[in-house]
Amino acid sequence: MTMNNIEIDELLKVLESIRSEKYPNIPADLIKGIVSVQFESQDDRTQGHKETKKLIDDFLKEIVITG
Repeated sequence: MTMNNIEIDELLKVLESIRSEKYPNIPADLIKGIVSVQFESQDDRTQGHKETKKLIDDFLKEIVITG
């Protein structure tokens, strides 16, 4: 089952609500990037995993460098 753009937008709204309330230190762009990668890689789960891991790794490296 693939998601359409309306469902993605709704998912992003819900995730942003949760993120801003409970996890404000996590950038909204990171969440948006992960959702985007997963949506675009629905047919290639391995690629989606790799790209998601890279987004998270880059975020964690940035925290270590700036923190």
